[in-house]
Amino acid sequence: MKHGYAIWLLVMLSMSSCFKKEEPLVLPTGSSDIATFNLGQGYEKEVYFDLSTNSFQERRWADWDIRFESGKDGWGVFINTGKNMSVRKVNEFQLFEDEASDTNKIKEIPELLEPPEGKAATSAMNEWQSYKRVQVSTFYGIYVIELKWIAGHKRFKRLQIQAVNDSFYYVRITDIYDQNNQVIGTGETLEIPKDDRQNYTYYSFGNGGHVVNNAEPDKHTWDFVFTRYTHIFYNVLPNNAPFNYIVSGVLSNTNKVEVAKDSAVTPFDEINAGSISKYTFSTNRNAIGYDWKSHALGPGGAYTIAPKLTYIIRDTDGAYYKLRFLDYNNSLGQSGYPKFEFIRIK
Repeated sequence: MKHGYAIWLLVMLSMSSCFKKEEPLVLPTGSSDIATFNLGQGYEKEVYFDLSTNSFQERRWADWDIRFESGKDGWGVFINTGKNMSVRKVNEFQLFEDEASDTNKIKEIPELLEPPEGKAATSAMNEWQSYKRVQVSTFYGIYVIELKWIAGHKRFKRLQIQAVNDSFYYVRITDIYDQNNQVIGTGETLEIPKDDRQNYTYYSFGNGGHVVNNAEPDKHTWDFVFTRYTHIFYNVLPNNAPFNYIVSGVLSNTNKVEVAKDSAVTPFDEINAGSISKYTFSTNRNAIGYDWKSHALGPGGAYTIAPKLTYIIRDTDGAYYKLRFLDYNNSLGQSGYPKFEFIRIK
């Protein structure tokens, strides 16, 4: 427990650059919009926000486990890092092989990292297309996904991604053991459909496994989402070993949205259309991320906001906005109530 607390404290301290008391915000005059909403008592909601309409849509981040890129040329497969789950590459190619069902040995295999940038080429399962063995026929490599909040035979899921085309992914998903603790050696091939209206098709292992319909809104109707995901720290453990830490933050829509950051170089009031060309924009999903807020350590500690941090956002329609966060607490001091100001500048 002492060791775990020390790691937690190191992570907290690594995010402490904004912990000191901040200067109060002075709102500018003008035609700015201010938005706020509730992420839920346990942060169970994820909230999709659209700048052009100043509107939001709610979903639940816990409703899915894997997502598949839905674009015609999409091939990326991602896990829900907001959940306590991991994925491992077991280097076996048939379900009945002993190594594919030995959970003790599987646990010794390092967990694959899933960076929050949201790029298919760097996801935990980015090598699935080359993860195969060709002999008389083709065998597809097995990934084992561990659902750490579940006990018993449903805790481990085996995934083989066999192919993808313009319309479907072809996958095999099984438990390792059945209810009688017998090894499952076969599994039918599933067709996971692509839906061009959304960035991803979402799949849940719950209730026997199923595609989660309407897990995200139409990709043209939102610009970023407040949700839960894992950030990877490299500077808090010995030898810079990666440390996964679940955060509540903002991820951008991968459909045309780009984000730049101004860390007090130019005051918020002075950023306008003429400023856009001087910024470098990012398509990373976590370009806004989590660190616009910080938490005061200790019981009852409130969140503080970095008052001089501005984001410049190109939305799905190609318009540009400047945005800054104002608060993460409501009038009662309860957290999970993000409040931000934004103005269209082009």
